Amino acid sequence: MKKIIYCTLVLLTCIFLTSCKNQSSEIGLDLIDDHMGTDFTDTITLQAYSFLEDTINTTNMSANILGHISDPVFGNSEAGIFTQIALAGAAVNFGSNPIIDSVVLTLQLSGYYGDTNSAVGIRVHTLTEDLNSEERYYQNSAVAYDPTPLNYSMTNYTLKPNTTVVVDTGVYNAHLRVRLSQQFGQALLNHQDDLNNNIQNYLKGLYIGAISHTGNRGYMLITNLTSSLSGITLYYHNDSVQSMRYTLPCNDKCVRFTQISHQYNASTSNDFVQEVLQNQQSLGNKVLYIQGGGGVKTRITFPYLEDAFEHIGNRVVIHRAELVITNMDPHEQFLIQPSNLSLQGIGKSDSGLRFLPDDDYYTNSSYFGGIYDAKTHEYRFRITRYVQQLILDQNDWSNSVYLIVRGSAVRPHRLVFDGTDPASPTRLRLEIAYSTY
Repeated sequence: MKKIIYCTLVLLTCIFLTSCKNQSSEIGLDLIDDHMGTDFTDTITLQAYSFLEDTINTTNMSANILGHISDPVFGNSEAGIFTQIALAGAAVNFGSNPIIDSVVLTLQLSGYYGDTNSAVGIRVHTLTEDLNSEERYYQNSAVAYDPTPLNYSMTNYTLKPNTTVVVDTGVYNAHLRVRLSQQFGQALLNHQDDLNNNIQNYLKGLYIGAISHTGNRGYMLITNLTSSLSGITLYYHNDSVQSMRYTLPCNDKCVRFTQISHQYNASTSNDFVQEVLQNQQSLGNKVLYIQGGGGVKTRITFPYLEDAFEHIGNRVVIHRAELVITNMDPHEQFLIQPSNLSLQGIGKSDSGLRFLPDDDYYTNSSYFGGIYDAKTHEYRFRITRYVQQLILDQNDWSNSVYLIVRGSAVRPHRLVFDGTDPASPTRLRLEIAYSTY
């Protein structure tokens, strides 16, 4: 009997100790993940200003932008697409005496920005200059094209980008349909041998541009050119068959890029003009800006971060450091904020771009952050390792970072956010939870 009682006590003791160990582990993790530490500060001095982006690579991206926007703050922006076209297979056979019925350019939509109740004028042109697979194209690159448009008629397009499209008896995901001229379609049918020999020698490619809009804002479309829904579809008949079609796609081997131009002189915001265009950096204390599509970026500097802990010999452990960005215009109806932002580190020795040690390149997006919170109207970046290493002077990063729209080459969105004024509760700020030793 004593032996049974003894064994029972030993078993209960083991269970108790195991339970305590697990609880301790969970509590510790919660404290580290929350604002663990004996001290907290959000009064570290920040300096920031916004300025024009130089150039961004838009070659062969996962998406391309097309459209025309009028923005009271950022002025007017226009985006067009240059792309090669390919054959659907090794060769094409249109049959005997092919006659065009209609020809349509289709572009699958994967997103949009702006007011799609507006109507945008979209024009299609043939290129007169080759696209080079060895060349890198930027948002301000240009390739020559024939000025005469291929459009069947000069139409402005109003779209429903979240609505499926019915074609004949088929139902398809949302896409843009631009009817092209019969003459262009018939020429393609007549040059079957040239298409089979080398299509890009005959048809160097297309420029798809947006030149104007009706309505207050206009829109930008985010298109997927390499989708099976995108391409030039020829509807035709021949001596044997009365109804046929063939699609010339843009596949992943086709060179393509987005050209984006910004007319900032159309801005009606004095603060924007003075800070971004006239380089009055002190206005970053009041308001800051970023814009995708090779538009605007912001430089943020932590000039006295190391000095803040110098009085204790920098004997500090940073448990959590978060950079907080607050949207100043969360209720904008059409020109909505980006869903994600990104930070770029700047090298101390050469001023080149660096991944921060907290970047999701090394960690993950749930740790690094930068995702918009619609409830708080904030973006938060966790930059704990970066701040710790800055204080200890143990890296090749400078004390400045660039804030940009994530995926800027395929995201035309913009953001107006609070500046660094210490008196503002929604200011751009660095929150630090830390302990000293």
